[in-house]
Amino acid sequence: MNISAKSKYAVRALVELAQRTEDRPDHLVRLTDVAAARGIPLQFLEQLFASLRRAGIVHSRRGASGGFVLARPPAEITVLEVVETLDGLVSPAVCTQGECERIDECGPAAVWLEAKEALEQVLRQTTIADLVERERARLPHEAMYYI
Repeated sequence: MNISAKSKYAVRALVELAQRTEDRPDHLVRLTDVAAARGIPLQFLEQLFASLRRAGIVHSRRGASGGFVLARPPAEITVLEVVETLDGLVSPAVCTQGECERIDECGPAAVWLEAKEALEQVLRQTTIADLVERERARLPHEAMYYI
């Protein structure tokens, strides 16, 4: 199962949104700012955020002072929730979707089921807040000068 570009872009955009609202959780952020900061086409981002809004992951307000904000703290939004919202259930093979009649007698099915469970576990345990911290840790630290 490949995680789609939709999910990858959405997670990147949610990390940006979380960073921009870290000190002010109610601050509305314009998608144009998120798109520019993350190199995501604006029209594509608008479609993604419409789905995320319907799923209750973000809230929005229209108008000149409008924008988007996370519906919950970033520590409560998992990557799995985002992926399942945009791509559906995580499933690396047909047998993990419950559509195979021979799953009980098929040796390879066990591997695909284990892979599905492992992927779900990683995505379920990783939150947007975790990704914000990981990104922050990767940034070069500025040198401190003492006078």
